[in-house]
Amino acid sequence: MPNTMWTIGASRVQSLESQPHRHHHNHHQLVLGLTGEVWFDLPPSQQQRFGPGHGCLLPGNCEHAFYGDGDNAVMVIDVSAHDGANHLIDAGLFDQLFAEPRFIELDNNLQSLLQCLAQELTQRPHDVQLQQHISGLLLHSLFHRIAPYQQLPVATSNRIDLAMLDQLIANRLTEKLSVDELARACHMSASQFHLRFRQLTGMTPYQYVIQQRAQQAAWLLQNSSMKISAIATETGFANQSALTHAIKARFDVSPGQLRQKSQITVKNQPKPELLTKTPDVSASFINSGRVT
Repeated sequence: MPNTMWTIGASRVQSLESQPHRHHHNHHQLVLGLTGEVWFDLPPSQQQRFGPGHGCLLPGNCEHAFYGDGDNAVMVIDVSAHDGANHLIDAGLFDQLFAEPRFIELDNNLQSLLQCLAQELTQRPHDVQLQQHISGLLLHSLFHRIAPYQQLPVATSNRIDLAMLDQLIANRLTEKLSVDELARACHMSASQFHLRFRQLTGMTPYQYVIQQRAQQAAWLLQNSSMKISAIATETGFANQSALTHAIKARFDVSPGQLRQKSQITVKNQPKPELLTKTPDVSASFINSGRVT
């Protein structure tokens, strides 16, 4: 597997509109509260209103909803995958930091640093190099607090039992399943598990869980008459919009199109092993925002 690098985007200070939005993007994103309060909805079913001293980590392709509550300001930092770009950092470091969607709390030192750097950004809004250096400093400082780096040898398949993990995901299909829980099942620390899992599969644990959920949803779309909203609930997606995004990312069609197209390879296949229980066709969902 090639040694992917990540480029740090320019940090920015902005306010969030009071109108709720729901979207996703390919890059990782860090959002840190500066003044006032904002609200975020992260998968799976994590909702929190936060202000100064708090924030959230959004992995790439993580669908999320958000809005600002009155006067507010946040610092936003984007991290994108680009080979050969400037301002690069080893992927192994940030893949651990953005292992899964989560809310975070800043200690007093980091909060003070953030406020000082936000003032610098406000005073020099067009200094791109300063913005990138500030992004790198904050990301590294946060990383060392919540995801200690370990340099590990290349993983071997006998250290991570994917069949066992698949069954664990099946048993928790409609529930939140954290990287920490997957790591404990393999008797590893979260950082060690994340690095070894990525070396073995080429994707993060979070991406793998989403892929497994999407596979089960695809089977149900092709082999049942369940409503799409019910399938979203049954396979652990926050809502129909999140399911639609996952299906499009994997099959390049919408759930409705996947249901109609007989040439999709999942049609008429045996029931996937992950579907170990009878779907609840009465499940419902609340569409909490628009996709942009």
